[in-house]
Amino acid sequence: MKKIIALFALFAFVALMPKVFAYQLSADAYTQRIPKGTKLNLVMAEPLSTSEMQAGDMFSARLTKDIKINGKTILPTGSLVRGTVEKYKPTARLSRSALLYLTFDHVVTPQGRQLPISAAICSNFDILDDGAISGGGNYWNELKRNAQKSGKIISNTTKWGITSGEELFTGGRFLVTPFAAIGGTIGGGAYLIGDSVIDLFRKGHDVVIDQGIVFDVILLEPLDVPIS
Repeated sequence: MKKIIALFALFAFVALMPKVFAYQLSADAYTQRIPKGTKLNLVMAEPLSTSEMQAGDMFSARLTKDIKINGKTILPTGSLVRGTVEKYKPTARLSRSALLYLTFDHVVTPQGRQLPISAAICSNFDILDDGAISGGGNYWNELKRNAQKSGKIISNTTKWGITSGEELFTGGRFLVTPFAAIGGTIGGGAYLIGDSVIDLFRKGHDVVIDQGIVFDVILLEPLDVPIS
């Protein structure tokens, strides 16, 4: 009799399995799509720097704003987004700055699920066409900065000559200003040449992403989030 009851229970369990699994699949299939092109505002959870990292290093960030679809919160503030340092290029001579390539791997839902995510940083950094975050330029950028600084030296020296000349005596600016302008030109030119030569041998800037910095990423593919 016990064997018959056991067999009946086994048959009943087997018969119900498809319905149980169908219900589970149906529950899991209910998702809400966050469309491609949606921007996620994130805050960095830990610092990153090309001066002290390796390819494959992981990082994390958190949402600063709820992601809502049709008025319903799909991903709440504080949701964790994790990523990986795909590769990087260190600083080099000729003032060449470092380049950093980041990959966003997955987002953690309120239910603890890890969903694959395809996204790219789109704000608050110097971003190149290939998606790299740049440390801030190269030798030609440094030449432009040197020229700007040189121009300020000349301008400030000339203004000083005008002001100082008038303080000496009325019309004194016509006497002092030309000498000040000549001195400023010599000083500004010396700075431009000297610093530009140094920049030939100077390394560029590292990419530094501080903990707490806020930035945007944009979804490159839709993100389907299971809704309980």
